[in-house]
Amino acid sequence: MGDLVILTRNSLRDPALAVRQLQKLDLPMQVRWMALALVVVLSAILGTLAVKIFPELAQGGLGIPELSPLARVALQTGGMVLTAWLIAAVGRAFGGQGDFPDALLVVIWLEFLLLAAQAAQVVLMLVFPFLGSILGIAALVLIAWLSVQMIKALHGFSSAVLVFLGLIGATMVTLIFLTVLAGAFGLMPELPAEVQP
Repeated sequence: MGDLVILTRNSLRDPALAVRQLQKLDLPMQVRWMALALVVVLSAILGTLAVKIFPELAQGGLGIPELSPLARVALQTGGMVLTAWLIAAVGRAFGGQGDFPDALLVVIWLEFLLLAAQAAQVVLMLVFPFLGSILGIAALVLIAWLSVQMIKALHGFSSAVLVFLGLIGATMVTLIFLTVLAGAFGLMPELPAEVQP
């Protein structure tokens, strides 16, 4: 737990140092896949609990269906693996030094940080809903900044702007993939029927 606190602190203060510390762990690929499975399952559990506590998250104006934990796991696993692959492949195409195993580790760590922030948000929303919403927005901004800085450090790039643009592209590809995957599993919301004259 102490190591997690130190790594979290370093991630916020010096993302490049946090990336080097993650790489120095030299975790076997099997352990990385296990870590991926762990954060995905925890995220699915938290997401399911959040929807149960706040039904408006699923039944709000967006009409997003409540997903089963298994569907959440499938979609998030596919999204994280694709994101890590894109980070590694696109980065190396532009002269970066990072590879898929380390990109996967960075994605897992970022998801862990986001998961911790979301857990705090759920608890805070039970007491102070407005502050919980503010925390959610702040967490997304922070994770976006950390993503750029960590990917930049992973590949040894010097331009955060170019990394940000590449991250936007990778995010769009991932969202398209998840949309297609959700459609294949019948998880997309139905379009409202047109009103007959």
